[in-house]
Amino acid sequence: MKQITLLFITIFMITAYTFGQDSTTYKLKLTVPVLDFPQNSSLPNYYPSMNQSLEWSRDLYELSFWGIDALGNKIFKPHQYPEKKWRTYSNHVFKYALGLGFSKYGSELPVPLGVWGHEEFHRTALGVKNISSENGNWFLSRWDGTVYGVSDETLDELKANDLNQLLYSYTAGVQYEVLLNQKITVDDFFADRTFYKNSLLLYNAHYIFNYFKFSTSAISDSVKVIAPEHEDADPSQRDFAGADLTAWVYDMYNPDLPFTFRDSFPNGEGVNRRVGFSDLSQEGQNFLIKQKKLSLLNFVNPAIFFVNKIRINQNLAFNFFAQYAPTHFGNDVAFYLPVSYKKLNMLVDFHNYSSRNDNGLGIGLGLFNYSITEKLNMDLVLNYWNQPRSFNGNEKINGGAFQIKTNYAIKNNLSAYAGVSGKTEGWIMGNPYLTKNISFEAGLKFNLIKK
Repeated sequence: MKQITLLFITIFMITAYTFGQDSTTYKLKLTVPVLDFPQNSSLPNYYPSMNQSLEWSRDLYELSFWGIDALGNKIFKPHQYPEKKWRTYSNHVFKYALGLGFSKYGSELPVPLGVWGHEEFHRTALGVKNISSENGNWFLSRWDGTVYGVSDETLDELKANDLNQLLYSYTAGVQYEVLLNQKITVDDFFADRTFYKNSLLLYNAHYIFNYFKFSTSAISDSVKVIAPEHEDADPSQRDFAGADLTAWVYDMYNPDLPFTFRDSFPNGEGVNRRVGFSDLSQEGQNFLIKQKKLSLLNFVNPAIFFVNKIRINQNLAFNFFAQYAPTHFGNDVAFYLPVSYKKLNMLVDFHNYSSRNDNGLGIGLGLFNYSITEKLNMDLVLNYWNQPRSFNGNEKINGGAFQIKTNYAIKNNLSAYAGVSGKTEGWIMGNPYLTKNISFEAGLKFNLIKK
């Protein structure tokens, strides 16, 4: 572990050199991933990769918050002279409140936003096992926040043959919100913005905690009884998980129990996929309650409270945030430290991976927007992990991942990028494969700069 950490640091010290401070302020930053292989060619029905789902939804949030910013400035005219403090304060309050409202209600629209992205992460984790499904929060299908099109028999086979992937498919949805917050916080730290998506960060952290709160309450038992009255008699038309987090804990603590052993579906075929809190063992209930408490770590993010960057001096700035995510082996509790020194943008992250019986550690190092020529820059990310292989076992995996991405400026506001990433066996957020994998991606970036 120490040797690998020293190697990572040495690589970054060799590549690091000093620049003058970048004073560019961005009004809009869009990343449009066009190709992502092998996911684009191997997933059923050629639906988006995890990264494409994340970035497409993030783009739509970018455009929406750009509009909120413009609307607030139009109403309150904060830059008129003489400038009045009440006008500036009211503008900030208006934008935060409107952004929070949009984050909650706009995210539920059947377009590439929060709920859609959440469901796409579920689908991709199923898709890598060649399991086809439909997004139930899409205007071309239906609008009910489900992933459907999967039979009981398919889920039973997946649990019997690859329990880890089934558990990953349950937790992948929440991992979307966690990863979205991570991307927004880090990217908006490295690039000065005219307007930040702080309220979206708050909503996503609350969404995760609230999901755990529901899952650990008697309401989850009530929903198990009430929901079937409104669900289809055909099992394949029902949500594949029912309730993600209780299903996750139930199958983790009952690894040898067939999926089809669940309660029968009332007035229909198959099983009731919904698991209530009282269906869990005492140990499972205690575990889920602990996860609810750990999910509060996602609120430990200064950017939620308008602190997007802590500046030490003209050349040095940093920020920090904590992150909790449920995983197929238990959970990942992480601490992130983005640092900007002159034009050198770095990210260091530390991870504690926990299972039922063991713990493991991980470290990540990232270098972003590193200039190679006037038009060409590069991102480099390295990760190492020693994580549990499964929730119930005692074996751990030593492995890691890398990502190299180059960006070429076509015009002042438009660039193209291409990248390659690879990983050993193990889990890393945003990658649906638990096995070894090499991936290639390409796309476009568009920036709108404040004049």
